[in-house]
Amino acid sequence: MFGNNFGHHKNVECGLICILPPKRDNDPVITAPVPLESVSIVASVVHAVAQVELTQVFINKEEQPIEAIYYFPVDSNGGVTHFHAELEGRTIKGIVKPQEEAKKQYEDAVSSKQTAFLVESNKADIFKVKIGFLKPGSQVKIVIGYVSEVKNEKGSNAIRFFIPTTVAPRYIPPTEKDPKALDLNNMKFSVNSPAPLSIRVNVSIQGGIKSIDCPTHEVTVVEKASIPEKPEWTRGVVELKGSTTDMDRDFVLLVTPEDVHVPRLYSEKFEGTTALMSHLIPSFNLDEQKVELIFILDRSGSMMGESIELAKKALTLFLHSAPVECYFNIVGFGSTYQFLFPESVKYDDGSLKKAVEHAKTLAANLGGTELYQPLKEVYGRKSIPDYLRQIFVLTDGEVSNTEQVIGLVKANAHSGRLFSLGIGDASSHHLVEGLSEAGGGTSSFVTYKESIDSKVLQQLKNAIQPSLMDVKVSWSGISEPMQVSQVVEINKEKTLMGYGKPIASSTNNESKASYSQVPKEVPPIYDGAQLLVFGLFSTEIPSGVTIKGQSPDGPLTLEVKFDEKNDLGSNGMIHKLAAIKLIRELELEIAAFGYIGESEAKNEENLKKEIIQLSIKHGVGSKYTSFVAVDTEGDKPANENWVMQTRHVPSQFAHGWHGMPHGAGSNSLSFGSSRPPGMQARLLCARSMPMPPACPTSKLCHFSAPMKAKRSTGGKATVFKPLQMDVENDSSDSDSAMGFGVFEDESLSLPNLPNSLKQDSLHSLISTQSFNGSFPLDEPFAAAVETTLAVLENEAKLKGWDVGAFATAVAIAYLELKLTDLKESWELVANKATKWLQKSFPTDHSAILASARTFIESTK
Repeated sequence: MFGNNFGHHKNVECGLICILPPKRDNDPVITAPVPLESVSIVASVVHAVAQVELTQVFINKEEQPIEAIYYFPVDSNGGVTHFHAELEGRTIKGIVKPQEEAKKQYEDAVSSKQTAFLVESNKADIFKVKIGFLKPGSQVKIVIGYVSEVKNEKGSNAIRFFIPTTVAPRYIPPTEKDPKALDLNNMKFSVNSPAPLSIRVNVSIQGGIKSIDCPTHEVTVVEKASIPEKPEWTRGVVELKGSTTDMDRDFVLLVTPEDVHVPRLYSEKFEGTTALMSHLIPSFNLDEQKVELIFILDRSGSMMGESIELAKKALTLFLHSAPVECYFNIVGFGSTYQFLFPESVKYDDGSLKKAVEHAKTLAANLGGTELYQPLKEVYGRKSIPDYLRQIFVLTDGEVSNTEQVIGLVKANAHSGRLFSLGIGDASSHHLVEGLSEAGGGTSSFVTYKESIDSKVLQQLKNAIQPSLMDVKVSWSGISEPMQVSQVVEINKEKTLMGYGKPIASSTNNESKASYSQVPKEVPPIYDGAQLLVFGLFSTEIPSGVTIKGQSPDGPLTLEVKFDEKNDLGSNGMIHKLAAIKLIRELELEIAAFGYIGESEAKNEENLKKEIIQLSIKHGVGSKYTSFVAVDTEGDKPANENWVMQTRHVPSQFAHGWHGMPHGAGSNSLSFGSSRPPGMQARLLCARSMPMPPACPTSKLCHFSAPMKAKRSTGGKATVFKPLQMDVENDSSDSDSAMGFGVFEDESLSLPNLPNSLKQDSLHSLISTQSFNGSFPLDEPFAAAVETTLAVLENEAKLKGWDVGAFATAVAIAYLELKLTDLKESWELVANKATKWLQKSFPTDHSAILASARTFIESTK
């Protein structure tokens, strides 16, 4: 058993340990305990806003001081708002400072043998905590708080709250120059969880709570009751069914209110200002538009296993549900990219058949994840005249050059809307949601235990009907911000004091805005997609808000009045979320500067300064600021002979990453983030146990002891055999060389997701549909509707119906009567079939459909 001596404490057991590969051939193998002891998360969800507190406990179990480094995920819909450390009974509060200033203060403190802390943003969804000069035997508690938007499950009344728990390995392309992206190369990974995780979520909803579901973990609803001080509100409290869980997937909670969504205006008073938040889930239906659909599908190695199977299923459903009047193309990408057709083709039986056959054969075999080049190629091609281009990206989002990709989309948003679908248990929300936000579309996510059908159909619905554009927001009772006059009066008096120069004004020419609004420009509004608009007011307080958007049918308007029941108090979460949203808006502008004219790019430094000012003023993290704290009152003397050792806390591999099964933790493997020129082994972690003989220098050995803690997992653990990895092989740019070639044995991939019989029936039926919406009367169709071809032919002949018309009507009736609860998955398919039936048989379609319904009812 691995142990250390601390004063009178002898042979202290160390838990998870790391094996550091020797730097030179003759150097001994070094073992060290992982300093992260536990992680606990407590979250409070209030409709569309969440406050999350993350507590990490670190212990230095070594005989030298250490610098502990841990990369951890946060929700990119929000930002870090609080940080403090608890060390030896003292609370050391973190302060937001410009990044370089914070880094220097941290390094100066550590060099002076003081314990110091640095929390900095690597990406909008990845933060890095550094604990410098943590003395032997010391324990420190790191408390990090963040505020985030809680979005609705698209097309439903439920809210979807998630907590990311791990950062999946990011592919770093050879051309990457961004220091923050390159820093991801320092990440370490393990199949073991670095520490046990506990989660508790408090949910407050106006009205009742109909249901609380967790598709990713086993949970217990320990409380669901009205709030005594606010009887019109209901609170639900959720905890993990087991005491702890691994950190290998997002924690997802779906909360469905009893009441249908009602637009509301929430208020909050904080530090002398009032913040209002308009919360709206719009509902409207507009005529379909002619579209060109481009499907960009991630085929990198990280998609191996369940992820690529989900992507194939999504693509097939997209293809069968596409409108008759459209063009389409399919692009697969990894280290390279491939177009199915040289250019977008007309949607017909021939192109549909070829595309469906292509979807069946797709594999995660195109190397690393390079999304930038295929997107650039798509944007560089001419669109089909009179057809609106709609781009769909299906990915797990494991790229490092996120800002570069999002900037490209933002700069090209005028040429086509972009919709994104995040696949897997730990897909990057920053990339997936950032793409749709920059591209003027919507995003959705599917984990391995969720049905993908409804998410695909909702995305396609959004693409084929117009969104509301040119959205205007008016705050009732508040004068509009005054615009600064662009006309400057020139002094025409022939004097030596100012002739020909602008006349100085004695008045303040700055904008007389009585409030500020976030977002400054409201994005397009989609049916069923949540819209939040924030207003910050220092004097006048509005009584309501009016939102108006332009549609092909004219303007659509909604007025929302303020109600005292929607007062959320004074804890500052709406204020801070508004500040974070404004910072994200400015960061997005900066990301697009590389693709805009030179004159616009000159504003980049000004925007950076504005972000830093906002970040410091509101105490929230950003790309250009960090939290820093120094223990200036420590009374534990530093030994002059101490030499600080750096210890990286490994992140657990995401469940399903590269086909990796959950619970691979009885055999452990860990290595640095993927980056050419190849895979370099960094670290090996295992639960503490007697050490085996040293491994050969060119290989890693794999061993561990099972964890004893009671744990709640997303499913039954799958055991697989130990694997070895050649750390010398860096001659290829395949996934093995990029860090995605973990499992060489394809038998280790998980089987397809288990589907219900109804979902199997639905997909069998959809697969027989023609591009124009009709269904053929043949053996596969008959089997899909649970009858025989002879019975169907006899029924059509008996009634005197055209066989194609009767088959199509039977398909519609089968969907309506036998797959009623899957309507959101087949709605577009049925609509297309109905349109064909009405167009082809204008006088008989109602009678044919009635006959088909009678037939299906008789087969129950």
